[in-house]
Amino acid sequence: MTEAPNFLVIGAARCGTTALTSFLGEHPDVFVATPKEPHFLAFPDGAPRFVGLGDDDLINRIAVRDEQTWRDLFRGRSERRRGEGSVTTLAYPGASIPAIERFCAPDCRLVVMLRDPVDRAFSSWSYLRSRGYDAGSFEECLAAEEERTRAGWSHMWQLARLSRYAEQLRPFAATFGDRLLVVVQEEFTADPPGQLRRVLEVLEVDPDVDIDPSRRVNASGLPRSRAVTSALNTLRRSPTLRRLVTAAVPQRQRERVRSANLDRTTVDPDTRDRLAALLADDVRDLQDLIGRQLTVWPTAAHAEGQA
Repeated sequence: MTEAPNFLVIGAARCGTTALTSFLGEHPDVFVATPKEPHFLAFPDGAPRFVGLGDDDLINRIAVRDEQTWRDLFRGRSERRRGEGSVTTLAYPGASIPAIERFCAPDCRLVVMLRDPVDRAFSSWSYLRSRGYDAGSFEECLAAEEERTRAGWSHMWQLARLSRYAEQLRPFAATFGDRLLVVVQEEFTADPPGQLRRVLEVLEVDPDVDIDPSRRVNASGLPRSRAVTSALNTLRRSPTLRRLVTAAVPQRQRERVRSANLDRTTVDPDTRDRLAALLADDVRDLQDLIGRQLTVWPTAAHAEGQA
């Protein structure tokens, strides 16, 4: 069926998937759905109503809850590649892998972006704070993670679990084999044109199209102004205002406004060491899974030191 997507950017959260799908969407032979994250494949039987801070805005409001609505996102598109970029696809492999096999094209290609797992977890916390959702310090949120998950908070608050890449990625690698491409975010940042070319080649579209993959998209940080954050959140929550702003203000300009309200910050060194130790086994498993050493990650060096 032509409305079946034939590529997916599956995650991980806060690893550059929004930027990648933005770049891919500029290619004349690639179509990316709106919303970029419909979340349907992770919840093919209907998305749950998460109860955590911000979950109404981040998941509940935008999740596509039935097959036909999801297929309609791709209906009538003639591009060679049609896809979406829900990070929940990676986060819930038990549900999403059978859904991909059932609902997507047989030759569907999958792209996953990964970054240093401690940096990913901290970026996720910073992003939530930048959206105005203050559920405590990074350390407090890590400590509360399991309790909040049991209480029904969404994957966005699973800071440590979503940084356990190997346990999420292993069943995808076993199921999809060479149709799965792993991209390392730090390597993408160091060589945007070269890494974007890898993705375009896997998608089998012209890799020489003029796209600038070096600009910042969806940056994280702590908000400088609560008033600006509140105004931006008001725009996001109003479909009418969001459509008006989207039509009137180019995406790059909207991103500059959002980024200007953020202060860059870094994880506490002691917290980094503790979380790196917690994730060390998974990092070693991931390196075995993808058949390479991730020397660009500080957490991988920590894992080697523990081996």
